[in-house]
Amino acid sequence: MHRGPGAEKSTTMDIQVTRQACCSADDQAGPLQAVYSVDEHCTLADLVERIRVSKFLQFSSTHNRLSGLVQGACVVEVLAGWGSKPEFHVDPAASVGSVIGLHTLDFCFLHAQ
Repeated sequence: MHRGPGAEKSTTMDIQVTRQACCSADDQAGPLQAVYSVDEHCTLADLVERIRVSKFLQFSSTHNRLSGLVQGACVVEVLAGWGSKPEFHVDPAASVGSVIGLHTLDFCFLHAQ
């Protein structure tokens, strides 16, 4: 696609993502922080899908639902298991910039058994 003079260039955002360990072994072995570089127009749904397919989020039999928080407010819940879909608490089509901005997306086990 050709962009003429004065056309806006898309910029990328580095989104900091953290996760709570699902067990003591995971606490030692797995990365608990990651950075996802996304286009400024990326939607929350797109970012969550990218995080899911990257296998960054880890689950166990007793820790099978992660809540994604931005400044303490739950914006999404991700369930373990094939075929499960994220449950959004804000508009999934909203841009990452408007939902997360310069904050961190923290995944925590708020509903662990």
